[in-house]
Amino acid sequence: MAAVALLALCLAAWAAGLAGGFQYDDLPNIVLDPATAGGEALRERLANGFRPLLRLSYVADHALWGFDGTGFLATNLALHAATVLAVWRLALGRLDDPLAAFLAAALFALQPAHAAVVSFASGRSTGLMTLGLVLALLAHEHAWREGLVRARRAVFVALSLVAFALAVSAKEVALVYPLLLALWEATRPGSTASRIARRVAWPAFAALAGAALLWTFGPRLRELAGYSLALADPLEALARHAAALPLSLALWLRPWALSVEHPAPSADAMLPGALALVGLLLAALALRRRWPLATLGLLWPLAMLAPTHTLIARLDWVVEKPLYPAWIGPALALGAVLATWLRRPGRAVPGLVLLAALAATCAWRAATWADPAALWREATERAPLSARAWHNRALAESAAGRDAEARRSVETALALDADAPRTQALALAISLATDDAPSPNVPSRSPSP
Repeated sequence: MAAVALLALCLAAWAAGLAGGFQYDDLPNIVLDPATAGGEALRERLANGFRPLLRLSYVADHALWGFDGTGFLATNLALHAATVLAVWRLALGRLDDPLAAFLAAALFALQPAHAAVVSFASGRSTGLMTLGLVLALLAHEHAWREGLVRARRAVFVALSLVAFALAVSAKEVALVYPLLLALWEATRPGSTASRIARRVAWPAFAALAGAALLWTFGPRLRELAGYSLALADPLEALARHAAALPLSLALWLRPWALSVEHPAPSADAMLPGALALVGLLLAALALRRRWPLATLGLLWPLAMLAPTHTLIARLDWVVEKPLYPAWIGPALALGAVLATWLRRPGRAVPGLVLLAALAATCAWRAATWADPAALWREATERAPLSARAWHNRALAESAAGRDAEARRSVETALALDADAPRTQALALAISLATDDAPSPNVPSRSPSP
């Protein structure tokens, strides 16, 4: 019954996103990539070793649905539902409380920030990776049950490593798994350093070997590293992340601030952000003995985001998609707290109202992602100085037949970045489509190829 209820919650919360289609990064990642249709292009793509499981999932969707975005989004929703059930099973073992486990899974299912993964076809990499990590953790839990014979333990350890490898083949950020596993074991009552080392040894070895193979035989990964270093040096990236990471984490509690585009944090936010992160770390360490589950909930996001939110520069500093796997630890801790609260007399109805409100908020976010014009209009409101947001808003408005709005949006994009070739081309296309002379703010020269 709990599993059925969780699946019903997922469907009620996220079904509105199925009305959407391909947009934004989906075009270069899926629609315009010849590897999606298989054949020689797929074999060449798989040869570079960059996210093969992700690429194969797109090929499977194309075989089932063609280039129907609804089918790709349905697969994303199915992956989310599977991850929710896996989180539920994981919580059953860790919390040893059916109500707390159900609530933890429900809170994971009903996080509005998940729209960037569930309702966005290109969010598939994070969704696939997260499912692999949770399955790896589940197999790890089975492997170290008391009284398990050595042969069966070896089988579950192997299954954990296989799930870990699949997670890495969907997104290389999954290499953080040994750190998550060490945190998982360190916050278990009665943990010791020797037990943690023994249980994390094989995953840590596998992560090091995997990282070495990806770096040696993965040219795409080296390209991304070079691109990151070109954006900012590691120390500058660390300072920028100190300002941006608290803003990203705060989106969990501020659904009204969610957006596909966020403004970069100012330099003034670096010191307050760093102090907030230090305070979070100190609170987690102070609670380790009295309430280790709270330590897990506080440190899990920092561990999960460490590979991409410390020394590596990003084009977007405040982001939503990486928050998906980072929510697992907080969801477990909050599920235990909510279960204690609901067991008091008269709390059942408020609890149901809370779940309904979260489901409604998720449905709103899914519907927003299903409407590109609304999504990018919201983005320009959140980040009014982003030329990219105005460009994509103009593109969405033009596709929706809102020519006058599209013209105003593309003119704003050009005012923010007059030398962007793609925006110049879009401005010319919108002008020609409306059979009007180019406005004074739209360059009349042909765009660069």
